[in-house]
Amino acid sequence: MLKRIVVNQKIIPVPVPLKTLAEVCSWVDDTLVAVGQTVTSAVLDGKDVLDYWGLDKVCSSISVHDEMRLELRIESPEDLAFQTLDTIHALAGTVTRGLKALAVHLWQSRQSEIQPELSTVIEDVSLICALMERLQDLAAIVGIDVQALSQILDAVRDINSRLEVVMANGDWREAAQILLRDTATNAGLETILKRIAQQSEVTHEALLKIKNDKGAGLGNTSK
Repeated sequence: MLKRIVVNQKIIPVPVPLKTLAEVCSWVDDTLVAVGQTVTSAVLDGKDVLDYWGLDKVCSSISVHDEMRLELRIESPEDLAFQTLDTIHALAGTVTRGLKALAVHLWQSRQSEIQPELSTVIEDVSLICALMERLQDLAAIVGIDVQALSQILDAVRDINSRLEVVMANGDWREAAQILLRDTATNAGLETILKRIAQQSEVTHEALLKIKNDKGAGLGNTSK
């Protein structure tokens, strides 16, 4: 029987006999997961079991005992939104810092040369897009306005598509210009990423205000 679990890095004793992962899932969901929260990470003895979480047929076949270590992360939509914004901001800053040097390198490169650094930038920008899409899904739940970020998302998607084309063609000078050059119709990736970093800070502050206001409201209710 499982005697304790680790939730958000805190050890929680288990006061009831739990013999299978299905029983663990049921107890955790009923006892530890508040309304609006969800289990976002579940690792049993080093193995990721999140995909099985709540699936009785699978989880009933997995026995647990007191020597096992189950680590969980339980988060609210606000927690996920904060993490998403922080990751967007950090990744945008990391990519931006390397663009000028990469653009110089690309400008001087031959068409036949392989450009793994540009491929990495494309992958990172794709990840930023995915994170921004995730934030859009969370926005309605937590009550934040992400319209400004959504407008930037269209621009960064367009840039990523253009970079993929020049990557396939080996047009490194065009790639360099896409990274840095602002035109009357299109901003360069550097400018777009700076906008994303700036707007993610604004959105972070808005979300923090919502969280603080909620906390103040709960405090007033308890008086």
